[in-house]
Amino acid sequence: MSTPNEFWLCLHELARAIDAEGRTAQERRANIVASLQQMHPVARTHVIEELIELMTFLPDLYPQVVQAAKPPVPPENQ
Repeated sequence: MSTPNEFWLCLHELARAIDAEGRTAQERRANIVASLQQMHPVARTHVIEELIELMTFLPDLYPQVVQAAKPPVPPENQ
């Protein structure tokens, strides 16, 4: 069973891992793709499937997170 903060902790770790791949976005992408190409084909297929899952899920999550992060409006201002 996951903890309530596991998603956010994993997201933080992913952001750190991306940053560690290089100084620029172009360098990070190149390094990430190069490491993917070095993987065993079965592992490569699996991580690509996970990437597809993330890329299709996160865009729909983003507006909900932005909305939830807004401070609540006091009842007298509604």
